[in-house]
Amino acid sequence: MRRIALFSDIHGNLSALDAVLADVAALGLEERYCLGDLVGYGPDPAGVVDRMRVLGVPAVLGNYDDGIGARAGECGCYYATPLARADGAASYAFTESVVDDERAAWLTALPRERRMTEDGVRILLTHGSPRRINEYLLPDRTDAQLARLADQAEADVVCVGHIHLPYHRALTADDGRRVHYVSSGSVGKPKDGDPRACWVELLFGTPMEVGAAAPEDEAAGLAGATGLAIGVRVHRVEYDVHEVARAMRRAGLPETLIDALHRA
Repeated sequence: MRRIALFSDIHGNLSALDAVLADVAALGLEERYCLGDLVGYGPDPAGVVDRMRVLGVPAVLGNYDDGIGARAGECGCYYATPLARADGAASYAFTESVVDDERAAWLTALPRERRMTEDGVRILLTHGSPRRINEYLLPDRTDAQLARLADQAEADVVCVGHIHLPYHRALTADDGRRVHYVSSGSVGKPKDGDPRACWVELLFGTPMEVGAAAPEDEAAGLAGATGLAIGVRVHRVEYDVHEVARAMRRAGLPETLIDALHRA
C-alpha cells in the first residue's frame, strides 16, 4: 500500500511544522508533500522556509508564498471584514520584513503544481484549485463544479490546501469516472475548531488495505478501473500553542491573530 503525507498552510508556525514532521516520521511515512503557504501570520516564516529547504520536502507554491516571494505588497487572500484586512496587512508587513531576498527567491521558484500517478490514476497536487492559486474549494462546492475542474485539469485525485479545513470527497463525473478531492487542512493555522496541527494521509491500495487503514473515511472508494482504492486519514498533532502565541506577541503581531491560534 502506498502512503503519502500531505500538509499545507504552515503559515510561519515552525513549532507546528516540527510536530507534524515528527508525527509523519513516527508513523513510518517517507513520501511527503507540502501543498503551499509556508509563510504568513506566524512568528517564524524564515525558520519554516529554512526547515523545508534543509529537509528537501517537495512543495508547491501557495498564494502567500507567491505574494511574499514576488514582493507583491499583498498575499491574494480574501478578508471578510475590515478588521481581518487590517490583521492581514500587519501579517504581510511582518512576514516581508523577516523573509530576506534569497528566501523570497526560493519561494517564488516553487512550482504551482506537482503531478504523479498510481496504477494509472492521475494525482494533482496544488494549493488553491487546479485553475487558481487562491481559489477556495470549500466543502459547499457542488459535485458538478468539482468534476468539471478535475476534468479540465486532467486529474482523478485533486489534492489542495488553502481552506484550512481537511476533507475527502468522492464523486462521479458525467462520464462515469470516479474523482476524489482531498483537502489537507492546516499545520499552523487551522480553522475547524481544533487548534492542533493537522495533516492528512493519502492511501492507495486494495479496498481491504484502505478500509483497514482508514476505517472512518466515508469517502473511501475505488479510484481507477484496476480496482485501486483511495482513502484518507486526518491526523491531529499537539504542539506548544502557548509558546507560539508568545512568539507572535513578541513579534508585534495583532492580538486577534494570536487569539485565533488558540480558538482555531
